[in-house]
Amino acid sequence: MPIRDAEAVVLRHYPLAEADQIVVLLSREYGKIRTVAKGVKKTKSRMGGCLEPLNHVRVEFYAREGRELSYIRQCDLIHSFLGRNPTLDRMCAFTYFAEILQEFVQEDQPSELFFRLFLAVLGAGETLGVSLALVRYFELWSLRLGGFLPNYASCSVCGSCVKDTGFYAWPEGGEGRCGRCALGKGLYIRAAAVGVLQRLSESPQQFACLSLPNSAAEDLERLTQALLELNLEKRLKSYPVLKRVLGARGQTR
Repeated sequence: MPIRDAEAVVLRHYPLAEADQIVVLLSREYGKIRTVAKGVKKTKSRMGGCLEPLNHVRVEFYAREGRELSYIRQCDLIHSFLGRNPTLDRMCAFTYFAEILQEFVQEDQPSELFFRLFLAVLGAGETLGVSLALVRYFELWSLRLGGFLPNYASCSVCGSCVKDTGFYAWPEGGEGRCGRCALGKGLYIRAAAVGVLQRLSESPQQFACLSLPNSAAEDLERLTQALLELNLEKRLKSYPVLKRVLGARGQTR
């Protein structure tokens, strides 16, 4: 039973037995890992505090022959992104990001880019607070890294630039068409949103500080949610909660 070592972020955990938990990790080296933390719910367990959701950890684990789940041998806390006094919007946003990654990342497949994205966005949210721009940034980059974000810089049919006119997204076909080629069919994404899409190369800290025009915020939400639902074949449970929390906070852009 070789012992593996990984840097990881805890995505979620749920009960397995009276004192045990199944812990789902996103690791830099091995992608998504489902592990068992034995005795972690006992009051004397040293690992209990380390394995809370959204903690950045260094973990040692091993797999027993014929078992789907690995077993945690040791865990050390690097950083807690929620901290001792998490805000409701951070908790909801980070939980939503974790749910997206649980769907996109494969088990036992290196996930360097997803891992770096997650750490960068968690850090930006912790430092700057959660904004709709940061939420859209994480959704769009997750879709891009997963291979589900088409190139919307020009019309898929005639090749014309859509920067000044906007485009019609056809999620099912992975296309974006100009008004002439789309014949008015599809999700209309206005020019303001196109301008935001062209800034995805910026850091999450820079992107999170954008003040999105209302038209861009609305269009990007429709686009990302349509692409996520299409490619995951499900609606993510945590997004409606996050949307209500940000709405109650007056976050419209």
